[in-house]
Amino acid sequence: MSEASEEPRPATAAETPRPQKPVPPPRELPAVEAIAGWIQGAELPTLAALFDQLVVAKFDALVMQIRKEELLPQHWQVISQRAIPDESAFERLPQVTRLRERYADQALAERRLAALKAAWIELGGKHPSLWTVPDLFAALRRIIDRKLPVDFYDLLSAVRDVWAGQQLPQAKEQLEILWACLAFIRGKTKK
Repeated sequence: MSEASEEPRPATAAETPRPQKPVPPPRELPAVEAIAGWIQGAELPTLAALFDQLVVAKFDALVMQIRKEELLPQHWQVISQRAIPDESAFERLPQVTRLRERYADQALAERRLAALKAAWIELGGKHPSLWTVPDLFAALRRIIDRKLPVDFYDLLSAVRDVWAGQQLPQAKEQLEILWACLAFIRGKTKK
């Protein structure tokens, strides 16, 4: 056979290299001790990694596991409908005024209040000082489901700061429940 008559044979499907899926870089997840410090007021930007890239099905599975551990009430359920509140009412809420005074950095205040406002809208205008952890999770679920551009860290921190600024026992209890839930989620989240 001459070299001119030899044609390269096409590769078979088994021989064709498959394109590799890009491997996302490992997420930096906070330690449980760091979450406890965050509950007390420390900054912990890696906390957002617990909710970043979550789809609704995965979020629902996490919440179901949290419910099985009895960290959330068994009657917790997804909000199916909500009334759209008058957005101008948000700025008049006493919690919003207190948060603006609390945050010395105006850019930080605007980011956190924007995240809080998105959750407030998803909860139909319920006052943030009256929220419970199940309310927060219901808002998170709607935000994830609707793919809203909300910074989870800013939202969690704003809610923490609303509860920390209250003297009511219910607010302290909600901070403890939030810490337990976040620590549980951290234990179930892989890098």
